Amino acid sequence: MIGNVVEKYEVIQKIGEGGMATVYRGRHTTLGREVAIKVLHPHLSASERNRLRFAREARAIEHLEHDNILKIFDYSGTDAENCYIVTEFVDGITLQALLEERGRFPSEIAAQIGLKLAQALDYAHELGIIHRDLKLENVMLRRDGALKLMDFGIARFLDEVNLTITGALVGSPAYMSPEQAMERVLDSRSDLFSLGTLLFHLVTGQLPFTGANPSIVLRNVIEGNRPSVLELAPDVSASLGDLIEQLLQTEASDRPTSAAEVTERLSMSLAEVGIVSADPTWSVQRWLQSPIDFEEKLRADLRVLLLASGKEKLVAKDHLSALRIFNRLLSIDEDNEEVLQLIRGMHADAPRTSRGFKPLLLGATILAIVALVTFFIWPTSTPKNESPFAGNEQASTDADMDESEAGDIDAPPQVVATRQKSPQAKASPKEALKTPPVSRAQNTPAPNSAAEPAPPPAARPGAVIITVPGSWGDIYIDGKLIGRTGTVGAIPVAAGTHILGIQNDHALPYKKRFTVEPGETKSIEVTDLQRKPVRFRLLGSPSPDCTVRVDGIVRGTVANLARTIRVRAPQVPHRLTLNCPDGTTLVKTLEPAAPGSLVPVNFSTP
Repeated sequence: MIGNVVEKYEVIQKIGEGGMATVYRGRHTTLGREVAIKVLHPHLSASERNRLRFAREARAIEHLEHDNILKIFDYSGTDAENCYIVTEFVDGITLQALLEERGRFPSEIAAQIGLKLAQALDYAHELGIIHRDLKLENVMLRRDGALKLMDFGIARFLDEVNLTITGALVGSPAYMSPEQAMERVLDSRSDLFSLGTLLFHLVTGQLPFTGANPSIVLRNVIEGNRPSVLELAPDVSASLGDLIEQLLQTEASDRPTSAAEVTERLSMSLAEVGIVSADPTWSVQRWLQSPIDFEEKLRADLRVLLLASGKEKLVAKDHLSALRIFNRLLSIDEDNEEVLQLIRGMHADAPRTSRGFKPLLLGATILAIVALVTFFIWPTSTPKNESPFAGNEQASTDADMDESEAGDIDAPPQVVATRQKSPQAKASPKEALKTPPVSRAQNTPAPNSAAEPAPPPAARPGAVIITVPGSWGDIYIDGKLIGRTGTVGAIPVAAGTHILGIQNDHALPYKKRFTVEPGETKSIEVTDLQRKPVRFRLLGSPSPDCTVRVDGIVRGTVANLARTIRVRAPQVPHRLTLNCPDGTTLVKTLEPAAPGSLVPVNFSTP
């Protein structure tokens, strides 16, 4: 198709392809304007009925005029052999590609992106249009930081075509709302659930709903089986974390009522740390240009601002808010002695006669411990500082990759890269000094025998040295058990790409691809082992409508959690609170337990 002219558009180059369409870069032959041409695959545009559906959806969305929605210039007529849409060309990168590069986004950057998306959704929802397929691949950031939401109307067209042909669900399972997964009638709150999934993915680097196959992912979406945001990313602002938790509620009625409400709450979250949309200091564009400098300055400013804000909450006797602020501060600056003294002071100054305040004191200690422990086990790799834009690129926004693969240990390298840690949580120089250096003997390959000439470089093997700082693990290379960390040194491997596996009785299975060049000795530090979560089973007939909180963070209701809570920091105690519709409040302490265990919590006993 390259070099041909489609109607009045010259096709210049192919820039992306997915399960739904092929995307080309084009140029208007008379206006000279650069455009993107998305051509649906032939099986989707094979029938006249499908072409009519496509044209109807294109007409419904062609009038969308919003700064954060991709502008449609043209679309194929009903007599056209192929279905295509001509849109503005975006010189930028998708959020999916950017996340794979950066690992995860700073809380304040994610909030700004969420704010623009919420504004775009609010505009479309007011016109009665639901996106239906909001995901990272459908959002692009231009070089100047401008955000563009793409593919309005496409999901609806695919829904109709595929349900007619196969009866199959269409979309990205990990981003679907529960009602979409159950094929119920959708309203604007379905998009809000997908927005919550997107924000969760940005700030944690992980999808909230995962599974070995799409069916398991959909079951977890419907049942609400997921970790909380602050379990995975304790440095996220409390207000953003609360909003994401509410967006991901299983029942649509428990979510925010509109995208306008989400816009307001995201603006308030940014205002808490002094960020306004007109301030270029903290703009998305500046972060794209220099992420490491941006995040170092952000952390430095947050240390000062959060400390002052936490002290204000203490003076106002708002201890829970103070603890949440201090929890975030400790996740950024674990050695902040002033914060630790303030928390200890709260404990010491508590009135001993107040029975109701004792759980709060315990919560203070718990949150501080959780923050410190989580910081030490958080991944420590640092993304590159170069610009993410390797060249002009209009993304293929419909790659239709099974989102469940983001958590799959055999996922391709660009997906595995999302597990890396962002600069906002990188190891301090002090931590780097604590890491024992690899001995020179381990790093130096044995010299070649004088009697034998060195093999040609292409045939020379390499070696890899595996360490798990602060822990241990059985090492597997390409599925073969090699030995335990600490007992093996440099492991000979053939030059090329291999799969490293680490197994630990108390951690989730770990796999990662790595490449060794001929003659290279590569050192790999595995710093992102994740402890197996403990499951706590709620017994004793608490009402299914009671709201469950762990350490003050809403997890959902007893019913939509299936009476089971997963805790990913099992080595420390946690405070469990049930707030029931009849006004009853039930409080239990979840004591430390062995990773991977199932522990009953009986509310029929004191």
